[in-house]
Amino acid sequence: MFLIIHNPLSFNKKSKKITMKYVKFFRKNKVPFKLRSTLKINNLEEYLIKFPEITDILYLGGDGSINYLINNVDITKIKQRIYLAKSGSGNDFLRTLKKYKNANITIGKAKTNTIDTLFINGCGLGFDGLVCHFVNNDSKKGKLSYLINVFRAIIRYKPVEIDLNVDGIDYHFKRVYISALQNGRYFGGGMKAAPFADPRDDIYTIIIAHNMSKLFLQALLFTIYPGWHRFIKKRVTIIKGTVFTIKHKETVFFQADGEVIENVKNVEISPFVKREFFAFSKKDFKNKSAAK
Repeated sequence: MFLIIHNPLSFNKKSKKITMKYVKFFRKNKVPFKLRSTLKINNLEEYLIKFPEITDILYLGGDGSINYLINNVDITKIKQRIYLAKSGSGNDFLRTLKKYKNANITIGKAKTNTIDTLFINGCGLGFDGLVCHFVNNDSKKGKLSYLINVFRAIIRYKPVEIDLNVDGIDYHFKRVYISALQNGRYFGGGMKAAPFADPRDDIYTIIIAHNMSKLFLQALLFTIYPGWHRFIKKRVTIIKGTVFTIKHKETVFFQADGEVIENVKNVEISPFVKREFFAFSKKDFKNKSAAK
């Protein structure tokens, strides 16, 4: 039996229609299931103990919903298979996972000067965090929401100096706009920030956009969609590693999978735990069911 978990607040409260499509699919294919909202399950571990017949979980939601799952549940104790499916305004992690169908994913931990948090797709300081702050407070979320709020952040944000340490090696950057660390390949609704990132290993990719004008930054953003920014080596530095420490002189916004933490000056990032996830595909599911 499947447990379908959905977030009714996801995708600016438009997720109900998407959820019903999955409900109809399961009914049509005569797959037994229970449907529950994230708002009505206080403790997922206890809920699963009460219903031992549940063998699989279909978790519907965007990057923020997945972030909520990994930060509020000890998923290493969940014995059921966890499937992820699109049902949010941001689904960047799922874009990467679909390339593998299922994979043992590294979940990272970010220790900030305020609070600690886990992440699955990526995190970022400063400009990246300000964009997510604007997006999360946007009452009209949509396909262009991220891009519109990027330009709002460009007007507002002042470039900073950062100190970076990657696996014991120190770096210093001036006039930094973007300092985004990726586990998955995409951010911002399909921007190919780290084209060769592999979330199955313990290696992260940090993208530093520095020493540029705001006009150059605007042009740079359009090169990230196809992943061409990596060729602009004088203005974009890409470093791979396992343990990262980033320090700002002033407090900024920090985002983890799009969820924002305020007043952050420094953060230490490292691998935390691994967990297998499946990208739910209706086509693959039907083929497997037919083969049984």
